[in-house]
Amino acid sequence: MTQKIPKTFITEVLLKTNIIDLIKSKLDLKKKGKNYQSKCPFHEEKTPSFIVNHEKQIYHCFGCNAHGNAIDFLMNYDGLTFMECIEELSMLNNISIPYTKNNDKFYQKYEQKKKLYNLMADISNIYWKNLKNKKSKKKIDYIKKRGIKKKIFNLFLLGYSNSLTTKKILNISKNYTIQDFIQTGVININYSGKKYDRFYKRIIFPIRNQHGKINGFGGRLIKENEKFPKYINSPETKIFHKKKQIYGIYELKKKNNLKYLIVVEGYFDVILLKQWKINNVISILGTSCTVEHLKKMFNMTKTIIFCYDGDQAGRQASWQTLIKSLPYLDGKKSLKFIFLPKNEDPDSIIKKEGKKSFKKRIKNAIYMSEYFFQKILKKYDIKTVEGKKNFFYDAISLIKKIPNLTYQFFLYKSLREKIGIFNHHNLKKIIEKKNTYKKKKYSLMRILVSLIIQNPQLHQLNINFSKISKIKNKGIKIFSKIIKICKKKKILNTGILLEEYRNNKKYYIIKYLSNWKNLISQNKIKKTFLEIINFLYIQKLKKKIKKLLSKEKNKKLTKKDKIKIWILKKKILQKEKTLKKNF
Repeated sequence: MTQKIPKTFITEVLLKTNIIDLIKSKLDLKKKGKNYQSKCPFHEEKTPSFIVNHEKQIYHCFGCNAHGNAIDFLMNYDGLTFMECIEELSMLNNISIPYTKNNDKFYQKYEQKKKLYNLMADISNIYWKNLKNKKSKKKIDYIKKRGIKKKIFNLFLLGYSNSLTTKKILNISKNYTIQDFIQTGVININYSGKKYDRFYKRIIFPIRNQHGKINGFGGRLIKENEKFPKYINSPETKIFHKKKQIYGIYELKKKNNLKYLIVVEGYFDVILLKQWKINNVISILGTSCTVEHLKKMFNMTKTIIFCYDGDQAGRQASWQTLIKSLPYLDGKKSLKFIFLPKNEDPDSIIKKEGKKSFKKRIKNAIYMSEYFFQKILKKYDIKTVEGKKNFFYDAISLIKKIPNLTYQFFLYKSLREKIGIFNHHNLKKIIEKKNTYKKKKYSLMRILVSLIIQNPQLHQLNINFSKISKIKNKGIKIFSKIIKICKKKKILNTGILLEEYRNNKKYYIIKYLSNWKNLISQNKIKKTFLEIINFLYIQKLKKKIKKLLSKEKNKKLTKKDKIKIWILKKKILQKEKTLKKNF
């Protein structure tokens, strides 16, 4: 993808972003010396090998070799595109993206999103004021009847759409076009050309992203009518995508490193549980749990507890969710389920039983493995050979989807015990992992290039780098190019240097060397850097002498050549003396 915004702006965003604060908001970082450490979020491990460096503004895992700057982390951890990362960091730092003029399409797209977010906030405010209106007593009574207190419905910005709402929305501002209103998904036009509010006569639930921006609405009829669905959501828009949306994410006290997340079906479930001080609750707007939902939720916690309604649809949704989750269950992640009594939902059960009993349900939630075998065993009669065979292969086909070998091993063990067989054959093969260790090559040029990448401030040393660029040696070109970029852009940390190379063919080389172990201790970086440069310069002078001496074999060495050799040798002695003095 070609860059759509000025590189100077990306540099500015990275300078304003503290990678420690960014990653700390998502992982449990602990200070260790000059660095911060955590268990890697990208692979399974028992001891922390994930390091974040404040000075270089990069992260690196010594276990799986994942590394990069703040943008790389968001791309890999949250699954965002490059442009989404820039937008995310821009919002976090409260700065606007200055798209280049020759990219009108991308600028317009970005501006349109901003406009829609602002318009959605204005529309939400109208809904909210409608509910506060004295004429809305019946609606407030309905909400109170549902057991919701004023403090909580204000927290979730609940609103209402009445007969005047469409007019109020269309009169928000002259800066918006009718197309803008339609693109929010709120205003529709019927066959006769009349404009109307999609959520008319419904209680409104604003749906906010993790930054608090409203990107959609949910609506619930007060008086149920068979002609209309009880609940509706915003349609797909430029800012609302149901398969990615999580209701209640903004209202969570913490956004990451949660002990667990409880996933429920409805808006009222989230709101009522929150009111009863059950805080880690979200909704995925129904029962259809998507891959996007799972990725986002597993980035927030290692344990997800699904608590669907106690009806047939809820039971089916639990099983479908389990199957969909299997590829994401590594050693650190786990899935649990709460099964409610028939015709009960989280909203109704907590009002009947109270907080203490619901907490007990959370504590006693059954693990995926238990539910997994319960569900499959119901399908087959394992008293028969055919039943055992079908049960065995059905279970195996699902267990294979789990990436964690240890998890697989224990499920296979349980499977064999349930059908009366236990065999150690191939267990060693299941547990063992291939050793992919490769020897690392240490060369002077690789060390030199890694030093400048890992310590871009070295470009400020008083060295004639133009002379170095003329040395004919593999790696000199890339070294000289990095020096030029650092000097021109005044780059002082690795994270920003990485970004300069993102769309370059050499990006992966730079990224690899940004965390390559060159075995140079911190207090010897500057000395080693100068020593290698001096050594390369000496090698260049020696090659010149060798070339001149080769003439002597053919008796072509002139007096002028001899003077050149003498001067070159003198320079070599001076360089070697400098090396001895410094090192």
